[in-house]
Amino acid sequence: MRRWRGYLLLAAFGICISGCGRKETGSELLTETKEAVKPVTEAVEPAAEQTEEGIALHIYSGDEAAEQIVQQTVHVEEVTEQVVMKELAGALGMDEAVGLAGLTFGMHGGDKVAMLDMNRAFADYLNRLSGAGERIVMGSLVNTFLDCYQCDLLMITVEGKVLETSREIYEEFLEMYDYVEASYRVREMVLSEGDISISCPQIEGLPDEEIQGKWNRIILGAEERAMDEWDASGTYEVTYEIKTMTKDVLSILMDGSFHAEGAAHPCSFKYTYNIDLNTGESIRLADHVSVDKVAENMFAGTGYYVEESLAPHFSERLKVIYESPGALARSLAGYDYSEDGSAPYGYSYLANGKVWLCMEVPHALGDYIEIELDAQ
Repeated sequence: MRRWRGYLLLAAFGICISGCGRKETGSELLTETKEAVKPVTEAVEPAAEQTEEGIALHIYSGDEAAEQIVQQTVHVEEVTEQVVMKELAGALGMDEAVGLAGLTFGMHGGDKVAMLDMNRAFADYLNRLSGAGERIVMGSLVNTFLDCYQCDLLMITVEGKVLETSREIYEEFLEMYDYVEASYRVREMVLSEGDISISCPQIEGLPDEEIQGKWNRIILGAEERAMDEWDASGTYEVTYEIKTMTKDVLSILMDGSFHAEGAAHPCSFKYTYNIDLNTGESIRLADHVSVDKVAENMFAGTGYYVEESLAPHFSERLKVIYESPGALARSLAGYDYSEDGSAPYGYSYLANGKVWLCMEVPHALGDYIEIELDAQ
């Protein structure tokens, strides 16, 4: 969900939209669109996340085949429009002369909008590209600034006038272009035998073939062992859902159920694979949150969300199971697969920039419960 983080007071914005005509913008439609924008009066801050490596910034660019727009994460010391433009230009391989003339914000109806004014060198650069290249550059520019400043619509002009190429006239607001969060793929390998069916995820197209091979072997080995160890009569099924798939991180939720013969009800279970695609290591819960703080918050009933109907029952059972925040923190510290192969106490995954827990609970609460943490 997009969040309006504040606003930026720019007197130049009012000058740009007041008294504009076709003579000034080169387009009556552009003039009308800009005149319908209500300037904002406070600062607009970028939606940036501080990490140990620096401020995380999403940059969009073309994949290696220049066929799709992909998202990648870079880390910077500060986020300004000039820093964003520099990182974007580097990812796209733009001419050094290409630059940003100005960035302003406003409201158009109920939409939060950004007005991006480029220099003339940008238009010249765009006109030298193929049609596919133009789409990649425009989509990457639009997506990067909409994502960074959490806006709904973006207008691109060149020195205050309409941007026109040999193929397109950009007179109206643009929305997010279609993109993929990574250039690699995850394909399904089905393992089945009798009443056992497991959807096993396998990575394809990862630039680092060593990391790809390592994790394909880990995942396939784990699922084959689960199949071999299931010795009860009855059904056993596992499916998976990709929760995060970026250049840097792959987070997969495995969702299973089994119904032993003669049992009154089926039972469910959940586990996850979280992979740092830069290092090839498993990402554990304790790598990105303070388990002590999470435990304290959960015992206090804050900092997390569960399904509303389960909330009061979960809070009660949590304190019965763990007795103290310290006991819960020790359990959380053992969440997710480790490199030493020890069995996890529970699991977590990453989705939409948030951390989620998969915690085992009594069967009456559903066997496993998914918990969204406030922490990013």
